[in-house]
Amino acid sequence: MFHDEFDGPAGSVPDPSKWQVSNHRTPIKNPVGFDRPQFFGQYRDSRQNVFLDGNSNLVLRATREGNRYFGGLVHGLWRGGIGTTWEARIKFNCLAPGMWPAWWLSNDDPGRSGEIDLIEWYGNGTWPSGTTVHANPDGTAFETCPIGVDGGWHNWRVTWNPSGMYFWLDYADGIEPYFSVPATGIEDLNEPIREWPFNDPGYTVFPVLNLAVGGSGGGDPATGSYPQEMLVDWVRVF
Repeated sequence: MFHDEFDGPAGSVPDPSKWQVSNHRTPIKNPVGFDRPQFFGQYRDSRQNVFLDGNSNLVLRATREGNRYFGGLVHGLWRGGIGTTWEARIKFNCLAPGMWPAWWLSNDDPGRSGEIDLIEWYGNGTWPSGTTVHANPDGTAFETCPIGVDGGWHNWRVTWNPSGMYFWLDYADGIEPYFSVPATGIEDLNEPIREWPFNDPGYTVFPVLNLAVGGSGGGDPATGSYPQEMLVDWVRVF
């Protein structure tokens, strides 16, 4: 259905027919702690931060320029719906203080919600890395599974079908998913309801890969070393 092997000359932009490179990171309303502007690195559409390395990898690079910090984010221009499997092969050369890398699926349609975080690692030294399904935008209806992350190459996969979401690390035939979330819905922490937008008619998602710097998940970016890199060998949807 969709794939990118990130073939291309070193220093080039990822295929613009498949990906949009972000040039902005949305600030947090009423920020506190490491969400405050001085700790909150920006995304930048620069070949310093988002580029192909010439060895069939996409590189998202975190950099520091004085007291300013920059990371990279790309989101896919292709969208898929229920009955799809999404997988990316990723190497996190960025497991350091201040870093916040992730591979996730999003829906930005007006009036819709939901987010599928296949893997998210936090450099704040407090939160465990993990896989999370969010059923609303408020952070009050989610299921999460902590899972360790290392600096090797790994394949992160989710299969999304009418019965729910199923997640694998380095999938092989016969291996059971390490995490699954049934489509019976996710209980809201504040309301006596269960939410599950993913089976709604016409619901689709698009892929996102990012290496953020700072923020609540990254922690203090000044404590890290630079540059740091997240490498992506390929993304495939089938």
